[in-house]
Amino acid sequence: MKDSTELRAAIRATSAFRDLSDASIALLIDAAERQTFEPCAILMVQGEPSDFAMLILEGEVMVTADSARGAIPISTLQAPSLLGELGSLAHLPRSATGRARTPVTALRFGRAALIEVARATPSLLIDIIGRMGERMRKVNGAISLYTYALAALEQHEFDPALLVELRNPIPDLADFGQTFGRMAEQIILRRQRDDEMASAAVIQRALLPKVPEFAAESGLDIFAEMTPAKDVGGDFYDLVQLADGRIALGVGDVCGKGVPAALFMGITRTLIRIHLRASPDLPGAILKTNAYLVNNNAAQLFATLLFAAFDPRSGEVEYCSCGHLPGLIRRANGAIEKLSAGGLPVGMFEQMKANVGLTVMKPGELFFLYTDGVTEAEDAGQNDFGEDRLRAILAEGEVADAVQCIARVGAAVREFSRGVPQFDDITCLALRK
Repeated sequence: MKDSTELRAAIRATSAFRDLSDASIALLIDAAERQTFEPCAILMVQGEPSDFAMLILEGEVMVTADSARGAIPISTLQAPSLLGELGSLAHLPRSATGRARTPVTALRFGRAALIEVARATPSLLIDIIGRMGERMRKVNGAISLYTYALAALEQHEFDPALLVELRNPIPDLADFGQTFGRMAEQIILRRQRDDEMASAAVIQRALLPKVPEFAAESGLDIFAEMTPAKDVGGDFYDLVQLADGRIALGVGDVCGKGVPAALFMGITRTLIRIHLRASPDLPGAILKTNAYLVNNNAAQLFATLLFAAFDPRSGEVEYCSCGHLPGLIRRANGAIEKLSAGGLPVGMFEQMKANVGLTVMKPGELFFLYTDGVTEAEDAGQNDFGEDRLRAILAEGEVADAVQCIARVGAAVREFSRGVPQFDDITCLALRK
């Protein structure tokens, strides 16, 4: 880097470099690289190796510490300031993340150059140690104050005068108090978001049909269950009484997770339900739903579906597959039959053909629908649960009712993936004639 009187003055403007010799400044300048950062750009990341330090020449840098609840603001550095010098000298991982709050100009120099300058300039080390000691003194004072206040509260000996001190800390604790306040604000905001997500999950579950009541009213042996990977999910199931006496049942899986997938799920399910109530035409309802989704899909989401219309009188099952996993039927002899699948998911293309199939269920036979959260559940070795394992569980022994069937599958998936976080929604629906 080109040496200049202005650059030397800028380096000496920070207290740590005030007493550097001309030779040490020349060494730093020779080893330095001038860098510029736009607002929000990251200068250094918590946890990374400390192989360089920075001298902030212009602008402000926000220093944050990562936590389980996100990034917590620690302090704001204004030029001229050193950043990352302690980690570089001690060769420790970064203890915080530095992000540009305004446009920033900085000199970046490697650890080797900083160590060489520090060995030649004891005042640099004394300055850094002094600032460390001051920081520790403030932290210890703050911890003492807040620990005393907490103990007083627990023992019902809280002096109201402490409130004044907590709200208006002495100058030495002002930085800590501001940081504590910012941290508390972040925790409150995240807690509010968590509460909102919990409320969204309650609403989503309330929108799903109440299966026990539906089973009691229809006289069917039917059950369904959804376990979202997050508070809200993109899977759904539905049960609809049709005007011609048949029962529509189905499951779906929206590509994606969280709130966007949950909203798309709610719209898709509602549209199918509206069209089925208007006319007991299963493929027609799905095609109309697809047409609406294609023309009103700014987020470009889509969903796979498998819906069926079951006639309790004849046992006939008309089913329509839209890019979903095939439905399974456990026959009276215990054999597992896989229904034909295929087709395109809804929400992708306006010109779509609904794949329609037909089968018949006899007494004692069971119809099983599911989403890929079942077959793609992983164990500790990253092996999938798989369709073969699912079919073996369905074929095993006797199935007393639809509830027992889903309970058996759910228990098997949980046992298979024990200790591994669930990464996808899991939905099952079973109907036994």
